[in-house]
Amino acid sequence: MALGLSAGFGYAENEAEAQEAKVEPSVTDTSINLPTVRVRGENKTVNEIPNINATQLDIGRMPTSVRDTPQVINVVPQEIIKQQRLYTLDQALANVPGITLSTGEGRGGLNGDQFRIRGQQARGDVYTDGLKDFGTYTRDIFDVENVEVIKGPAGEYFGAANLGGLINESLKKAHDGNSYNYDQAFGSASMYRGQGDVNHQFNRDIALRINGMYNRAGVAERDYVYSNRYGAAADLGVGLHSNTTWHLNWRWLHTDSIPDYGVGMIKTSNGVYRPITSEGLARNTTYARSEDRDNSDIHSLTSSLKSKITSWFTLSNNTRLTKYERNYAATTPAACSTAACVGQFMAGGNPLLSYGAGGGAAYLSKGWGAENVFMGNARFNTLRFKNDLKFGVDVNYQDENRYVGTWYGRTNTQTIRHPSHSANGAYLRFPKENMANSDQRDVGLFMSDHIQLTKELSLFGSVRWDAFQSTFAGYQLSAVPLSRQKQNAYRWSPSGSIMYTPLKNSSFYFTFSRSYKPIGTDVSSQVTILASDTPQNGADFKPQRSDLFEFGNKTDFFNKRLGMGVAFFQISQNNSYYYDESGDVVNGFSDSGVGLRTRGVELNLTGKITKNWDIYGAYSWMDAKIRNSASYNGKEAPGVSHNNFSVWTSYDLSEHLFKPETGHLKVAGGAQYASAYWSNGDFSNTARIPYQFSLNGMISWETKHYRLSFNANNLTNHLNYASSFSTSRAVPGPGRSFLGNVGLTF
Repeated sequence: MALGLSAGFGYAENEAEAQEAKVEPSVTDTSINLPTVRVRGENKTVNEIPNINATQLDIGRMPTSVRDTPQVINVVPQEIIKQQRLYTLDQALANVPGITLSTGEGRGGLNGDQFRIRGQQARGDVYTDGLKDFGTYTRDIFDVENVEVIKGPAGEYFGAANLGGLINESLKKAHDGNSYNYDQAFGSASMYRGQGDVNHQFNRDIALRINGMYNRAGVAERDYVYSNRYGAAADLGVGLHSNTTWHLNWRWLHTDSIPDYGVGMIKTSNGVYRPITSEGLARNTTYARSEDRDNSDIHSLTSSLKSKITSWFTLSNNTRLTKYERNYAATTPAACSTAACVGQFMAGGNPLLSYGAGGGAAYLSKGWGAENVFMGNARFNTLRFKNDLKFGVDVNYQDENRYVGTWYGRTNTQTIRHPSHSANGAYLRFPKENMANSDQRDVGLFMSDHIQLTKELSLFGSVRWDAFQSTFAGYQLSAVPLSRQKQNAYRWSPSGSIMYTPLKNSSFYFTFSRSYKPIGTDVSSQVTILASDTPQNGADFKPQRSDLFEFGNKTDFFNKRLGMGVAFFQISQNNSYYYDESGDVVNGFSDSGVGLRTRGVELNLTGKITKNWDIYGAYSWMDAKIRNSASYNGKEAPGVSHNNFSVWTSYDLSEHLFKPETGHLKVAGGAQYASAYWSNGDFSNTARIPYQFSLNGMISWETKHYRLSFNANNLTNHLNYASSFSTSRAVPGPGRSFLGNVGLTF
């Protein structure tokens, strides 16, 4: 850091000083003479990786930028999404260290997006523009501008859950000017994708932006699984240059896929389970059957209204309504754990094995959710201190009917090598008597204040009170429907920070924050609906609690073109629990939870090193332990890699080869790495996932109206694993793949 600061001071910052009036005020003049205004440009030019510290957060109840937030925030910006040709949320998050998946997301799995952030469950902690993204499904980012990961508990801003952090997608919005963009991509595994983005400005204050997407693709080195998606989004912007602005956004996403539950684990000679593909099984082996499916439709309508009432007071109201439906069935491979199975496989044989979880989970979910955040923002001075006060109310509600599937005529035996993908006449039904209803509502009152004590010293204080309630009724793996069960939780989520800025472009901070997660927050993530995962009348289910302590620094160099961040953190969580292969709580909501403690350090460097050389890099080291379990105390937390890094760098060769008007030739490359870790849900430390590594590259040519690019991913064809679960299974990631893209802009 010291070397970086020294280098930064070697570059003079170009500042434009406003000219002060030479006219002396009259005796009766009541105007106030303001000090000279210094204007410092931070606008990035087209097609460059930005300094992430300067990223503006479109979440009203948080600070306005990453630089102003005393907490680690990783941002995957539009330029990285474009250069790497990222299409799904899990692909984007591969650039963020400290995130693992639990058998889910784009390559199929338990129930859609199943992220862990710093070892903490984040399965219901996905937002768009600061509002809940209801439902659990594979998220395509065709209409997403940036992806932000807020690390650490954030209950003071977002309410229940958010134990290890949350993921927020910033949507593409209507803007000034007319633009027409279309991209056509072709790639490995029969990949085909078309994506359009049109913005039309009707007059000074009204514009409409429409995005559309069509995607058909398999997975490189994985047989018989595919992901087909179709989507559209429209954003109407009104009052773009007035004191009152309104955006009305509609989104639709349809998915038609066959999910991939991966391969089973095998018990090795030292007693540790490993993915069987790491012990000799062909990596393209899958166990999906013809009746498996992941079909979903997600409709979402969002209204964002913001009005500047006076120069010091602003009101905003954001509302979302979502309706979703998902028809899901997947085949679950089982572990090869008996001596007979292990011996036969290692000798080159093809042992018989029954599928796990009764063959696999199947369900039909139909649900809806709504959220409204009303907020006031006042900026004023008290006792010579500057205040930025935010206060409001956040109300959200979610209701879902879940039908557990019943199979008829299905056989649940397989051969480990060369399994059959035929359902052999088996079929699936969702009887009404297998229906259960779950709902949850959360009413949160929040207030925060940013107090600028001096030019160098500021304080942050936030608090939120939540009244959370969840209910459940109906089918619960029993012939007798369960009467309505209810659970309430009332909690305060506080946060406090101090920020010290001894140098103009460098600030230090210390933060404490706390979040709670009551039972019933993950309505759309329940699968087979066990009692341990749902409210129970009279039960004393203590909410999970997570506390963050973080000390960090954010520094800008080279006239704020390059940004750096470093943070040391500890997250202490009590009353932890995990989910079994059917998606239900196994150990939880009692004082005997495992209790995770994660300590670590994170560094990031983003922006421009030179005029033509951009970098986007992040590294984290984490040590996570189980602290409150008689059975597992002292064990390593599952789903946590000690060392993680992601780096991507690009260089524009045009200046050295062509005239500026000819176009831009850019080369880029990078790598992603995560050290070996214990499988998600494996608190006994008996199932090990090998290290992950992917080497990627890109070359592109772009002119005013045309662009061409070619991407190569996982160049070494390393056997990675996209996700895992306990000693049961792991999902191999894509092998070496190639992608070409042609684009038009007018």
